[in-house]
Amino acid sequence: MSADHELNFAYREWRRLAEAEGEAIRAGDWILVSDCQNAMRRLQQQIIQCSEQARQEWASQHLDRTEKENSLRALIKPLIELEWRNHTLLDIRRCSVQSQLGQLNEARQTLRRLRQSCVRTPAATLSLVS
Repeated sequence: MSADHELNFAYREWRRLAEAEGEAIRAGDWILVSDCQNAMRRLQQQIIQCSEQARQEWASQHLDRTEKENSLRALIKPLIELEWRNHTLLDIRRCSVQSQLGQLNEARQTLRRLRQSCVRTPAATLSLVS
């Protein structure tokens, strides 16, 4: 397979992974989110290597590099948009979790105060009875 084809395949795989990541974020499947992100990190190295090889291939075949680069940009632009959507989804989930955590901390403090007041009350009652 030519480097140009490998590069196109790698970008299609990136798209598949980014779409799976988005679904996993919406589902709260954090293991799958992590797996997708790890796979995309590994794929970055492959894309870097294939990009350089494809450029050499284009030069050796006297292909119009500008046309090829524009073609790649057309593939990459929707991927960037997809990544931004995933990033936004993660931010929304993070804010939601932080809000829930704040509410849980408030509830914990309220319960702690209630427990302390219940513990003090019987002691005070006993001293009044004696």
